[in-house]
Amino acid sequence: MTDTILLSWIYILLIIAFAKALGEVLSRINQPAIVGELLAGIVLGPVLLGSVFSGLGEMYNSNVGAGEFIGQLADIGMLFLMLYVGLEFSPRLIKASSWLGGAIAAVGVAFPMLLGLGVGFYFGLSGATLAFTAVAISVTALPVTIRILKDLEVLRTRTSTTIISAALITDVALLFALGIILGTQESATWETVVILSVSFASFFLVALAFGRYVVPYLYRLLRWMQTGEAAFALAIGVAIAFAVVAEWTGLPGVVGAFIAGLLLREMGTGLKVWARVRDILSGITLGFLAPIFFVRIGFSVDFGALLNHLPLFIAVTVVAILGKVLGSYVPARLGGLGQNESMAIGWMMMGKGAMELVFAQLALERGLFEGREYLFSVLVVMAFVSTILAPILFKVFFNRAVHASEIVPAMKGTDQLADIEPTSRYT
Repeated sequence: MTDTILLSWIYILLIIAFAKALGEVLSRINQPAIVGELLAGIVLGPVLLGSVFSGLGEMYNSNVGAGEFIGQLADIGMLFLMLYVGLEFSPRLIKASSWLGGAIAAVGVAFPMLLGLGVGFYFGLSGATLAFTAVAISVTALPVTIRILKDLEVLRTRTSTTIISAALITDVALLFALGIILGTQESATWETVVILSVSFASFFLVALAFGRYVVPYLYRLLRWMQTGEAAFALAIGVAIAFAVVAEWTGLPGVVGAFIAGLLLREMGTGLKVWARVRDILSGITLGFLAPIFFVRIGFSVDFGALLNHLPLFIAVTVVAILGKVLGSYVPARLGGLGQNESMAIGWMMMGKGAMELVFAQLALERGLFEGREYLFSVLVVMAFVSTILAPILFKVFFNRAVHASEIVPAMKGTDQLADIEPTSRYT
């Protein structure tokens, strides 16, 4: 084994050890484990690992040898993370909350996005960079949301169904917007936007056709399979194929992986072998690849640049938090929900988490921050702050809503959110 490979594995061991140890610590104080992993990447990465093991920071930011190897693992981790997110949600969730989830998603995106455009313009941002900043401010953390709601054992409530429905609609729409921004950063003409929109629409039509005509046959194939490993290989093959098709149409490959996850969940639901697939994917993603991705982002954060642009960071963080909370609270209240329940929804919709980090990493790789690299650090640390605040304040207002008898029992047909999966629609 060469010194480069040996060094890579040593650093990977350190990364995973710190990330998972902090995740375990945070989970014991009623914070989702992902907060600890983010903390390991954003704080412990450059502060502790980078100082004690000085070569780690240099290696992580290089594009040769061990740095290239770990960077590739982090990119695979980003793809697996989006597949995992997609597998956590059924498209039927969109229907579960009827128009209310859609209303919260629409206003919860529009309000912080408009505020984000105003803040960005005030601080001299323009073009694709300005548009991306506004989109990033409007994101909701799908993985963090589902994990928090599971940990709090509130998935069977109307509150949780509404949050997940709104979050799913929000991030699917913003993934589409991200594709438009990245695709038009060099030529932002109406013709380019129209071409990209048609291309993206074609991708989603292909996805719908795949779900309708191909997935039933894959379901039968899964029923025939005896091992979870073979079913896992099939799932990964579908995800990679969708990522490739998404790249061909101009969308980021992670969008394809996310859509594949949505389709695969529908395909596997109710099959015993699918539980094994989810266990394997969870172990590989959350136990190995995702921590590498988070720490990679942590080493890219420049705290010096963040301090030099502190007014921008404060403005972006305030707008991202208050804009999202108010943008979600108002339609929830107008929809007939109580004050505390509406506030609980607003605070949970505010969390950014891993979705924000995926967005920021894609923008960094595509050169969207060229000349304004400090924006990456601003958005990553903002995501970290919002991810910590979301579960704390959600729990406060959710408990108040329970005491005020605002929380309604679980809606019929939302059992897919529970630990016990429903029967697949292909049976």
